[in-house]
Order: sequence, then C-alpha cells, then structure tokens
Amino acid sequence: MTAQKVRIGDVLAGVGGLVLLVLVFLPWYEFLEGVYVGTRTIALGNTDQSAWEALGVLRFPLIITALLGITQFVTTLFERTTAWPVAAAVFGGAIGLITTIWTAVRLINPPGPNFGADLQWGAWVGLLAVLATTAGAWWSMRDELRP
Repeated sequence: MTAQKVRIGDVLAGVGGLVLLVLVFLPWYEFLEGVYVGTRTIALGNTDQSAWEALGVLRFPLIITALLGITQFVTTLFERTTAWPVAAAVFGGAIGLITTIWTAVRLINPPGPNFGADLQWGAWVGLLAVLATTAGAWWSMRDELRP
C-alpha cells in the first residue's frame, strides 16, 4: 500500500464516488399520485423515487462515474504502476463531465409529465457528489507531481 501517493484529487474522487453510489438508491424525486376526474385531479398520495427508479438511462452513467471515482482512489492507494490511476482519472473526468451536465438537466427538467416531480434532498446531494467525483478526477489529472 502506498498511502503517500494518494493526493487530494484522488480522495475527492473516491469519496464523491462512494457517496454517489449510495445516493443513487435514496429518494431523488417525489411524485404526486392522483386520479383524473374530468378536469380535476384528486390526490391519492405522494411517492418517493430514487434515481435508480426514476432516471432510466441516466442511472448507468451515474453508476459508472461512481465506480470510476472509487477505482481512481483504490488504484492510487494500491499502485503498482501509474497506468491504472491515470486511466481511471481520464475516464472519470470525461464521463463525469457528461454525467454532470446530464444530471443538471434532469434536475432542471425532472422526469414525469408536465414537471410532475418535486426534487428531494438526494437529487441535490447527488449532483454535488457527481461534481465532486468529476472535480477530483480533473484535479488528479492536473497534479503532475507524483511522490
């Protein structure tokens, strides 16, 4: 184990990835369930949905970004060669940037008809976790000094 080689960017990417991996399964959206009677809606109750349930295709880039952040930290910690940590940082930065933009769009335009979902705390913390993972990957790539 080479703990002295772990940099701030690697720790940020690893922690962000771990938090994101957990948050994908916590509530992100709240949907109002109801019955339409003519032009009126009779509310039946609220349903919370996680990112895994509500986001469809976006769940896979979220999971990949989280796993790349964790991989970056673990491969830097147990580094035998610099190829694995650098590859994890490069892929984490590129895929993380796309995932960050896509997640921000899904927070602006939530799933469901006519903006029918309210955002829960998990959505905002999830966006911060994606940002942290992406920023950690970019920070690690920018830091050229490896002890």
